[in-house]
Amino acid sequence: MNAVEHLRGIPALRPLRGHHPAVVVCLDDPAPYEQRAEELSQLDARLVVESEPGPLSARLGRPSVTVCDRFLEVALHAAHVPPEEVVSTVRWLEMRCEECPQSGVDMRLRA
Repeated sequence: MNAVEHLRGIPALRPLRGHHPAVVVCLDDPAPYEQRAEELSQLDARLVVESEPGPLSARLGRPSVTVCDRFLEVALHAAHVPPEEVVSTVRWLEMRCEECPQSGVDMRLRA
């Protein structure tokens, strides 16, 4: 899968920038992710689903699941990601603080 660093160039996602983490799901069957939509919403994240090939699939690949922070920087992008990992990544994005070295926790993006 292509290395995708950010999604700022995608017009459909621009309203989220600076406000909400995004979970972009380009799958024929997004049901497992849609079942977690309320949980993601409680974490202030927005689920964006493209269940048929379209512009998101063309940019991100199909199948793919992409998790971005509030500034649409990609934290996770793969063909298959378990919904549990998506939720835990969103939690991690919301609690990390790259400017707080006193936290004693390495908050750099995971590989």
